[in-house]
Amino acid sequence: MQPQNLPSQDDTNNKLFNQFIACQINYETQTHQNKRKKSGIFFTNCLYTVDQVMNVINFNETIFSKKILEPSCGHGIFILKLLFKIYKMNPNHDYLSDFIANNLFFIDIDPEMIYQTKENINRLYNYLFSKQYQGKYNGFVHDFTYKSNCQQNARQTAQLSKLYGKIDYVIGNPPYITLYGRRSQKKSESQREYYLHQYSQFPDYVKNGKINYVMLFLEHSIEFLKYDGCLSFIIDMSFFETAYKYTRKYLLENTQINSIIYNIKNFEVASGQLIIQLTKKPSLSFKSLVKVTNIDSKEIRIYNQFDWYKDDDEYKFRMFNCEKSDRIISHIITQNNSKLKELYPQKNLRTCAMLLNMEEQFVFDKADLNKLVSVYPYYRGSKSLKEKFGALESTGFFYYDKKLQDKINDTLKQELMRQGIKNKKRIGLGEKIIYDYPKIYIRQSAKSLIATYDQKPSAANNSLYVFTLRDDSERSRQFLKFLCAYLNSELITFFCQKTQIIRYSKGKQPQIKISDLYSIPIPVSNDLISQLAIVTENFYSKKIINLINLLGIVNKLVYNYYKIDAEDILFIQKSIQSF
Repeated sequence: MQPQNLPSQDDTNNKLFNQFIACQINYETQTHQNKRKKSGIFFTNCLYTVDQVMNVINFNETIFSKKILEPSCGHGIFILKLLFKIYKMNPNHDYLSDFIANNLFFIDIDPEMIYQTKENINRLYNYLFSKQYQGKYNGFVHDFTYKSNCQQNARQTAQLSKLYGKIDYVIGNPPYITLYGRRSQKKSESQREYYLHQYSQFPDYVKNGKINYVMLFLEHSIEFLKYDGCLSFIIDMSFFETAYKYTRKYLLENTQINSIIYNIKNFEVASGQLIIQLTKKPSLSFKSLVKVTNIDSKEIRIYNQFDWYKDDDEYKFRMFNCEKSDRIISHIITQNNSKLKELYPQKNLRTCAMLLNMEEQFVFDKADLNKLVSVYPYYRGSKSLKEKFGALESTGFFYYDKKLQDKINDTLKQELMRQGIKNKKRIGLGEKIIYDYPKIYIRQSAKSLIATYDQKPSAANNSLYVFTLRDDSERSRQFLKFLCAYLNSELITFFCQKTQIIRYSKGKQPQIKISDLYSIPIPVSNDLISQLAIVTENFYSKKIINLINLLGIVNKLVYNYYKIDAEDILFIQKSIQSF
């Protein structure tokens, strides 16, 4: 039976899904922010994004024999779009009813989401055929990160285990939940140990791995796929970070990556989104080509995924550059350089104080020199460091009160142990020696590298990284001044932008990770080190007054060292401007 008074299928599509998305936005708005962080709720609220995720499915006469799984269904937007596309292909209620009952599987940890998905399927069915759906649903209330051998919810797990290796398509938007760092939502130490033991992507030697639910959803979903089955997920751009090294290796070894679409901005998460589409099959061959699309510019490029299978590059998907950029980057890498981490592996680059939400107990407006603790000027991100080589502006005074730190941490430790949590981060004042000796500060969030040299005692919050050699020798001060200038150069900002050391998606906050900064190639040329150190010293001693003149000298020295010609310099400058 055809629906009555249906102006056009496109009009119906827009009307129905706009209503549905309005429901999602309303639910998300009403959900407390803390609950959303814990559950990883970031609903898909753009139909174009849904369509892009769905295009992995072949909508032809074979679709009625395919099994499809959505492992984090939310309100079911992917499922509804799937059913609507099948309906448009064959508007037969018996066919669609059989498909829902026998071929469609959906999972969510929240029973309310499973209920809402069932209700939405019924609403859609009733809208299309003017009758209630009477068949069964294959909806499971289950934590998808736990595999079939887990005793948690044994009945549901047993039913799901029958689907291993039987699914043709897995689609969806996995929850964004991290189990490491200050945003960790880890429930217990045993939870982390379970994941490290049960997920093959993590090597046996990894004892305290940085785990994210997206990593787990990717591997577990692939286990549900049959050979040649396909997966399409929308995930966070943090996928390109160091933490995902083993996940990328697992995907490169076990799947053929068909497509990556990036610069998607329909979510609140800071770093933007991408859609990854892959086929389950071992694919370490020279013929595995990946189509990469920049959704902003519509630029499409083709890569061989075998080129990404490099342990010394953490299996990173290098896919953001044009041929000229790749040539310049390759030229920098192949020089006689060492990575910063190789030169200085002893946590020389780090954050200063990690005070979490207790900053007010250690930072005050005035310095009380009668206190029996060391007191330092305190710097905060862009408020204190506004430009390259910038003069630091104090936003308060930091009291290095070790006794207070230990007292707070003892209280926190007891509370966390009662919750079964072992490695949750606690506050840390950092090393006092770092504050006392010369250092450079580097902005944690900026579209270019912004660094400054500080010879005086000082401290900062975690939005400024600090690099120090923990002494006050002439040689150390020379290297710090060199490094400050080198990082502030155009060429190194270009390098960091093109290698995703600086991660930025339009409309999102730029992010720079310590582990990525450590990978910057550092010249071992004594001449360049001496020249840049002298230029930096001349600026801070007022022998060079104009910042533009200083940057001009720095850029010329760095470009000359790497033998970058005028044409490439112009290209680099335009690239930085358009980033």
